[in-house]
Amino acid sequence: MIEISENIPIEVSRELIVKGFHEAARKTKLTQKNIISLVDKAVRTHLGMPEEGYSLVTTLNIHSSNILPRYKVNGCTLLFYKNLPKKYLATRQQFLSIAPSWLVGPKRASEYYLVAHASEKSTHAAVGKMLDAIDLLRGIWNLQANKVMVLSFGERKKPINQVLLGEVHTLHGKDGKNIGDMYWHQSENFQDHRKVDFSNDSYKILEVTNIWRDALKKNIYRKDVELGIVRYVRALDSRDYDSTFIKLWSVLEYLTGTLRDRYDKTIRRASFLYKDREYNRLVLENLRQYRNKSVHLGAGENNIDTHVYQLKSYVEQLLLFHIPNSFGLKSLEEASRFMDLQHDKEALKKQIAFCQAGIKFIGE
Repeated sequence: MIEISENIPIEVSRELIVKGFHEAARKTKLTQKNIISLVDKAVRTHLGMPEEGYSLVTTLNIHSSNILPRYKVNGCTLLFYKNLPKKYLATRQQFLSIAPSWLVGPKRASEYYLVAHASEKSTHAAVGKMLDAIDLLRGIWNLQANKVMVLSFGERKKPINQVLLGEVHTLHGKDGKNIGDMYWHQSENFQDHRKVDFSNDSYKILEVTNIWRDALKKNIYRKDVELGIVRYVRALDSRDYDSTFIKLWSVLEYLTGTLRDRYDKTIRRASFLYKDREYNRLVLENLRQYRNKSVHLGAGENNIDTHVYQLKSYVEQLLLFHIPNSFGLKSLEEASRFMDLQHDKEALKKQIAFCQAGIKFIGE
């Protein structure tokens, strides 16, 4: 109900709105005018603050023999280490030594560390920015690595994502010391997941990563596509496949521009990318029925694995359509309307001729 500058992360926006409400309740009458005025003051104060440097330290289930390059992602620098630099090591180990075992998980012989650097006006803004950058890169990796379907029979399910984060992310200042007592816990992590080896020729992940990142830099609606990638990877971090399915369906709606439209438009646009549109329409209709049953009745099925992997393939196909933006489309909305076109050359030619006649008529 209150619009905040797009340059402020949503988590920080919420804090500023709450701060404005508190000030209005404490100092003045709680009226719309006073609330808006004090929220605006909180926003101006926040925007006037100087930026500070932050570092986020976490781990990945990547084989320690891999050598990963430095990445710069949306204002963040991501560095990878077999051995954590000393200035972070002591304070991180100090925290892990007093943290409960359920939080930090089992000790491992070797860890692969990721250190993200960013400058922001607040800790929450910095952490949000760095986690978004990490998950964007992880999303690009997993979009390539999540190829194999793994069925689980009577055992605890594992996240579909191959590249996962560790249990704990710690926040540090420029000097490497912890900032307060804050940490971030990754509830879905790689505790019992195998390590990924990027040096395996079958992956070629790093090479494709550079190609896709170059394509995204040229993409006019890059931010929208990157958000789709982040939502995709976070959906597949979960061990709860019913939750994964609901989140994936939301990503499907987002990538087809149908978050507020009827399901039939979602299905029509998602099936547009396939030659056999009718077959894929039927598959998507079946998935839609499962989604409704799961949401409204809270009822799942034993074959949830199959449903999740089917829906995952449609979301991935949409991402592979949006990332290169091969047709030079100007926005996610325009790309979504492109999917409304007919799969009939003659019909499209007639439509072109019809539009040309209209242009001629208007020109006269």
